[in-house]
Amino acid sequence: MAHFRRWGAVYVLLLLFLGSWGAQFITQLIEYRNTQQQFGQPFQWSGYWPEFLASTFENWQSEWFQLVFQAVLLLGAKHWIFRVDAENTERIESKVDDLRNYLVPPEGRSPLPGD
Repeated sequence: MAHFRRWGAVYVLLLLFLGSWGAQFITQLIEYRNTQQQFGQPFQWSGYWPEFLASTFENWQSEWFQLVFQAVLLLGAKHWIFRVDAENTERIESKVDDLRNYLVPPEGRSPLPGD
């Protein structure tokens, strides 16, 4: 059961993907058959498969392009939006390092000024 809690979203997305791909297959098949009938040509699977695969890869290509664009945009935005946060973190880390050096000095140095 823990496996489905951890990976459940992946299974749901996979089912949604397969369902949408199946719906695309059926609707495009209906459209292809209607077009073939409209022109008085018999339905042939050998004519349908190239159209289906071409439209599938066209959709995937545009989706991958969008995904890559969003990833680049988010990475750029991360550096722009969180730049102040990163600068604050660096300042805090510098102060912590200074405190650490003050409280645990290198050998031969007294931890307190003036000692």
